Amino acid sequence: MMKIVLVLSAAFLLQANVFAQHHHEEELHFSHPLIVESPSPDTKIRFDYFYHRFRNGERAGEHTPRVEFEYAFRPTFSIETNVPYTFRNVEGEPRTSHTDSIEVALKFANFHFKEHHVLLVYGVSFELPTGSDEKEIGSSHIFGVEPYFGVGVKRPKLEVIGFSSVSVPTNKKPADDEATALGYQLSFLFKPTPAIQPLLEFDGQTLLAGKERGRTVVNVSPGIKFRPLHSEHWQVGAGIGFPVTSTHDFNTRVVFSAFYHF
Repeated sequence: MMKIVLVLSAAFLLQANVFAQHHHEEELHFSHPLIVESPSPDTKIRFDYFYHRFRNGERAGEHTPRVEFEYAFRPTFSIETNVPYTFRNVEGEPRTSHTDSIEVALKFANFHFKEHHVLLVYGVSFELPTGSDEKEIGSSHIFGVEPYFGVGVKRPKLEVIGFSSVSVPTNKKPADDEATALGYQLSFLFKPTPAIQPLLEFDGQTLLAGKERGRTVVNVSPGIKFRPLHSEHWQVGAGIGFPVTSTHDFNTRVVFSAFYHF
């Protein structure tokens, strides 16, 4: 699977470079939410800090700084890489840390409905086995494949983004609990002023297989983004998330983000 990903990535890169750097009509660009992915191919670097608090019979917390790189070869195509590192603290156990599963994603945008201020996007994300099974941070053997489809609707004071995806874990062992899941995301980004952008985001998933088939988790995350000193390149934001279903993956999620768009 790793060889297939490398071959596909090389092919997309070669094709993108052939058509790169030529003039395009004005693109339909969306501001990037904090939790939900943006439908717009961007050239940016993003710095995130995530904190998850858990309470499943024991108190535990995870701190995950993450660096994201995205390069748009054209307004219609980009490659994105997320590199997270997780520090885990479980009450009564030694603290541990390790690189989490790294993600590489290919994004394709369709501007067919641009005149209606609607952007379609599709692509595939690959989760690499760069984690640690022993430390229970990511995975050192599971390779994830997640095709996705999304749509963005842009208005002068509002941007609405929706995504759906199917994540398929491969190279599993008999004892692994990971199962194919349907994912969904929804974001409402408000623009009362050019420098302030409040958000309301939803994300969740439903397991499609395994012993917990049908298990559904949905989270809500209010947040806010700013353009410091009305910068054209920098954006910063913060948000807090909570589960709204009886089943949940965490009790509280906090995110702080800084974006630099080239």
